[in-house]
Amino acid sequence: MTFGVIHIWTWLALFLVTILYEIFAVQCTLAIIKLRSISVANLSVMISIAGMVCVYAYAGKEGELNNCIPILLATWLGNYYIMQKEKKKRAKDDAKKHIKNND
Repeated sequence: MTFGVIHIWTWLALFLVTILYEIFAVQCTLAIIKLRSISVANLSVMISIAGMVCVYAYAGKEGELNNCIPILLATWLGNYYIMQKEKKKRAKDDAKKHIKNND
């Protein structure tokens, strides 16, 4: 395996698809917690499709480890952003419940 040549369009495609993969994965986890079976099933399919696209894009540049960089970056950023968004949403929901309980 070599570090290889940077192909910016491959990196961009891998980054964007991995962001989608992470969004689907976190949304699927949240749907599991809420017991939403149709959402879980649909999101699972989307996770599979995104994974297949990444594998296809990476396999086209076999042996070039640098293609892992946008995938790892997108994984981290996607999870971080989604979790921050969910924290804000839950804080807002908790505030509404607190106000409702005080009335």
